[in-house]
Amino acid sequence: MTKIKTTKAFKSWTYEEVNDTFGLTRVRNLPLLDQLATIHLPTNHPKRAEIDEYRLQLFDYIETWNEDEYKFFFISPFLKLVNFISPHYKAFTQRSLSVQYDNNTKTTEGNVEFMLAKGLQTPKKPHFFLHEYKPEKQKDNDPLGQLLIAMVAAQRTNEDNQPIYGVYLNGRNWFFVLLEESQYAVSNPYVATANDIFDLFAVLLFLKDEMEKLYKNL
Repeated sequence: MTKIKTTKAFKSWTYEEVNDTFGLTRVRNLPLLDQLATIHLPTNHPKRAEIDEYRLQLFDYIETWNEDEYKFFFISPFLKLVNFISPHYKAFTQRSLSVQYDNNTKTTEGNVEFMLAKGLQTPKKPHFFLHEYKPEKQKDNDPLGQLLIAMVAAQRTNEDNQPIYGVYLNGRNWFFVLLEESQYAVSNPYVATANDIFDLFAVLLFLKDEMEKLYKNL
């Protein structure tokens, strides 16, 4: 008798369901993630004043922006400062990912808001995600679960044993997530309306360089 395949959307997952379904364990520390906490933006960085302008704008409007306004007025220009442009990878937005599980009887799929991957028209081997960015007053069921399932889908599709980095946003709070094999860890929040924004920018620059090195060899 043929088994009927069922599909579950990324937005339906909680992190506990991801853990149980894919055998993941959340840990407090992973060396690659702990390294991010040691990264700071130099006080003389040329973009520091511009970053501070975005910080102040976010401080004024974070409680009133909807999701599209948050993306348009803060996230997009902030990422533009980081400048994720490279001959070795490309930034993609609103692209779909999927993966089969439970002995290929079920599929999970969804659109990812931002990822870095190889390819020009179609993303291949994504290793960095920004997913589930929600404004201040919009409550989401489980933004970590929805980011994590996208990261698991990438890990299982990539099959290259390389770490997967992710970021999810809960209002002004940015959380970094690292997935290595069957373990993952979550950073303390970077508060983008506070001086954390400078270290947040420095970490994104660092990860940009890490992706450059990774994709040169993939």
